[in-house]
Amino acid sequence: MNIRKANKTDIPFIVNAIVEIENFSDTNTFNNLFGTNIETTKSYLETFLNDDENLNTEFSLNTYSIVEFDGERAACCSIFLTNSDYYQNKSELFPIHLKKEHLNIFIENAKSLPETKKISTNKYFLEYLYVDKDFRSKGISKPLIEHLVNQTDRMYLIPLVNNTFAIEYYKRLGFSEDENVGIFPIDREENPIYPYSHKIMLYRDNKKTD
Repeated sequence: MNIRKANKTDIPFIVNAIVEIENFSDTNTFNNLFGTNIETTKSYLETFLNDDENLNTEFSLNTYSIVEFDGERAACCSIFLTNSDYYQNKSELFPIHLKKEHLNIFIENAKSLPETKKISTNKYFLEYLYVDKDFRSKGISKPLIEHLVNQTDRMYLIPLVNNTFAIEYYKRLGFSEDENVGIFPIDREENPIYPYSHKIMLYRDNKKTD
């Protein structure tokens, strides 16, 4: 098993990973946010990841690591720091690349979402952890998570509250609930965009040895 930084040849794999993670029922989070179909959503994600000036967000290629298993892409994950540059880069990304009608839909949808910036700022987040279905149950996700956690003093995760399997798995790997944040809303029931309306904030400190 080999863990390496992602490059542009990995973009189709990463896009498929993001879409699979964000799919629910007969729709997709980004379809709902942008007012797009799945093909257009994938095209936008590919454009974001191909943008050499798009850095340090979950839509930036430079934040992704790839796991190769038996010479094939098996998993990916992004880590990023939510500092001022993160929010600046992300705020510029959609206006640059979304068509006007999709940008307008996104802006209207964003107005209805709860504000989470206060509890998310200046933290390292691990997001879009994905293992291809052909490589699951092979012990891939744990060493990938350990590799990424070792890159910072404290790593955060924000899984959906209804994803109890993932939450229990992360807790077995040493993540704990952030009692200062706990469960928080990411959506409004009257205008559902996400597959579930709440997330939970977990964290793990890097246990350094002398």
